[in-house]
Amino acid sequence: MGQEAQKPRARGASGRQSGQAAVEAAMIMPLTVFMTLGIIQLTMMQHAKLMTEYAAYQAARAGIVWNGNNERMHDAAIVALLPTMGRTDDIVELGKTFVLHQLYDSGMRMLNFGGGRVPRTVNGSNLFGIIRVDTISPAYFTPIDSMWKLRSGYNWQELDFDGADSFPEVPSLENHIRKFFNLPEPDDAELVFRKSTRLTIRLRYWYQLRVPFANSIIFYSWFASNAGMALRGAIDRGTVDPRANMMNRRGNLNPLLAGARGIEHEMGYDSVYPLEMTVLWMLANGSIPLVSDLAGKRYFMPLTATYSMRMQSNFHRKWIMHLNPDWGL
Repeated sequence: MGQEAQKPRARGASGRQSGQAAVEAAMIMPLTVFMTLGIIQLTMMQHAKLMTEYAAYQAARAGIVWNGNNERMHDAAIVALLPTMGRTDDIVELGKTFVLHQLYDSGMRMLNFGGGRVPRTVNGSNLFGIIRVDTISPAYFTPIDSMWKLRSGYNWQELDFDGADSFPEVPSLENHIRKFFNLPEPDDAELVFRKSTRLTIRLRYWYQLRVPFANSIIFYSWFASNAGMALRGAIDRGTVDPRANMMNRRGNLNPLLAGARGIEHEMGYDSVYPLEMTVLWMLANGSIPLVSDLAGKRYFMPLTATYSMRMQSNFHRKWIMHLNPDWGL
């Protein structure tokens, strides 16, 4: 009788344990699946980030021998980043991947909303597209001691750094800027002159997140944390005074004005433009007419890398970025 009475109790305890196991499995298994997918996606992103840095190196290397040509740098970046877009192990797969990139790049450029007020390219640099290469230096928005107006560079000619007439000069406009920001007057010192022969580029790559479920979680987390900062830059990052913050030690807001001037000073060189953020959001939500109907929801993560190299050819003035402030970039 004692053994027969214990059997129902054992069966009841076993049933309660199986129910507890089901609850634990329902909680742990989805978390395990998400962690696995997230690790895979983050690993792929890390690989894409390394390839982005390699592409920036290749783009800079092409720019130093092609007179700072943005088009040649863009082509070099495409070749370097093709392995992150698809298979490249044979000629056929390489051709398919390249065609896929061309379709994506053309489609991105067509998403240039705003009635064409902002062009799709500026001096060979794509403002839209999968890959964008910006010439950071030399440029018209860099500090005065790293930008030179050489006599041979007028009328869109090349900047002959090693010619007889290559002594740097400061035109009237740059002289006014120098006085306004209280910058030191340029001289013919070797260190200052070498800055004008250094090419610095920034590469922005829209990397597509392909792992299901993890791609949306990672994208929305990134967008929520960067939607405000990526539009115009941090408010305490002023180029006029690196120590400028919203409030200084005295508690007033004077450095805030310096920060605002710094943001304007860097205009055109933010990693992601406001319009690009809008396009990224619409692609993720599938709210772009026709495109979302055909391609569905697509999640892209902007990856950036910067590289500097010494010029091995004369820089052409026409490849300096000429951005219109009215574009709001």
